[in-house]
Amino acid sequence: MKLMKNYCWLIVLAAVIAGCDSNPTSSLQTSGSTNVPPSVVWTDPWPGAIGPNIMSPGNVVIIRFNTLMNTYSVIHAVSISPSNSSVFIDTTRAAPVEGTTFDFPLTPTPLWLAYVNDASLDSRFPASYQIYYPYFAVGQQYTISIGPSTEDIYGDTLGSTVTFSFTPEPYFRVMDSYPMNGDTAISPINAGITLRFNAPVDTGSVAGAFSISPSVTGATSVYYGYWGLSWNIGNATSLASETKYTATVAASVKDVNGHALTAPYSLSFTTAPYEVTYGYPTGNGVSTTAQIYISCNFLIDSTTIASSFSIAPAVAGSINFGGSGFTFAPSSALAPGTTYVVTVSTGLKAKNGTPMKNPYTFSFVTGF
Repeated sequence: MKLMKNYCWLIVLAAVIAGCDSNPTSSLQTSGSTNVPPSVVWTDPWPGAIGPNIMSPGNVVIIRFNTLMNTYSVIHAVSISPSNSSVFIDTTRAAPVEGTTFDFPLTPTPLWLAYVNDASLDSRFPASYQIYYPYFAVGQQYTISIGPSTEDIYGDTLGSTVTFSFTPEPYFRVMDSYPMNGDTAISPINAGITLRFNAPVDTGSVAGAFSISPSVTGATSVYYGYWGLSWNIGNATSLASETKYTATVAASVKDVNGHALTAPYSLSFTTAPYEVTYGYPTGNGVSTTAQIYISCNFLIDSTTIASSFSIAPAVAGSINFGGSGFTFAPSSALAPGTTYVVTVSTGLKAKNGTPMKNPYTFSFVTGF
């Protein structure tokens, strides 16, 4: 009887082992060819894509396969046509996102070098403003090719070349602007409009193509740069307060290869109200010999300063005027350990007669 029981257990054990052999995971191949070629299942940009704004950040092309791929094989089998010093696959930065998906950066130009495109124009953008630098030729279709030797981790190859094409910059256009369309609270002084295009500009076509409405009284200038243009007002010129301005560039503007804008380009922005933007000094421990400085975002009518400026407790002194700001110099030392309150009323007016919109007050405490 004991022998019979042992025999039965052997039969059960054999059945269990046979069942394990039927588990699908036990047939997963980890080496050797499967005789099933890999395939491309997704790309970014997608085949036939037409820009603008079709490229991933950094002008990266993304390719996804249907299986785990040999990284070295993939990176060295992908190419772009046409290729030049500005647009080519940088194999030193190409890398897998994961085993089936790969990134291919097309523009290896470092950011610091890109700024030499037009340093004078770039300087007119705020320091924190992100500028997009174009690399793709206008109207150019680019083709990505994935060679037939591309192989997966099992050694199976693509077998034939796979290609897909896209057109990042189908037409000549404005890429960046400052202010951006719809911006508000733009300073009425030191104002300017800067435009960057997606190709080098034929500066001869820009002359007379820029206009702004309503018109601006006073000195203005237009700088025509390699990658764009910049319109600026002079130091003695100010825009009106709380006013919507619309700048337009005519469609006659062309790039150096003769591509013209498809339509006039316009942007609008609204200026800030006339106001004090800065008052000094503030806080505690201020020197008893300190002067008081007021800065505004408009050109001041100097005849309105004395009647609109006050300090409490009262202090005798003189006012020195300078365009959009003025300084109050006390004629004697301020009292130590004293809180002073400075007020600029709406009686302060711009040279064009417009009063400041709101009064401005700040305070400070002198030291001992």
